[in-house]
Amino acid sequence: MDDRKKQLRDIIAAKSLSRGGDFKLASGVTSAYYFDMKPSVMDPDGARLTGELILEAVADIELDCVGGMALGAVPIVATVAMASSGGARPLPGFLVRKEVKERGTEKQVEGNMVKGGQVLIVEDVTTTGGSAMQAVDAVRREGDGHVPVVVTVVDRLEGAEETFKKEGIRLISILTRKDFED
Repeated sequence: MDDRKKQLRDIIAAKSLSRGGDFKLASGVTSAYYFDMKPSVMDPDGARLTGELILEAVADIELDCVGGMALGAVPIVATVAMASSGGARPLPGFLVRKEVKERGTEKQVEGNMVKGGQVLIVEDVTTTGGSAMQAVDAVRREGDGHVPVVVTVVDRLEGAEETFKKEGIRLISILTRKDFED
């Protein structure tokens, strides 16, 4: 593991990992450990490392924008968009609401999604991939976008890769559950 991944892992272990409980996950299953990634991805060093590592992970993939599900992916979208600024390919960001907004523009996708573009979906933690697939579906429906890749900060290794593979989407994990096992 390179030094920056180790630094990010250490920040996550200190600020975002809870062990020994009976935590209900978004997928509906329960787990003895839980990642609350907000403290880590909103930490100055955690945000910087997250943005840098995600951009490096997708350096060889043609992309037009970056987005993800509200609430968990929003700080990650922001840090990736900011880290891409001034580079060879800036990636504007957007978010996907859990439900279509019933006022104003009545959109589920908000921000700077490039219509018909190559879209990077980011996620804080993946279990089965269900939350990120909601974002993928919204991008396809509202923006006619193509999602070649989903990048997660932590993959719990509980089926997300298979979920995305069925949809022709590559999953890239910056870290996995195994990186936090003693």
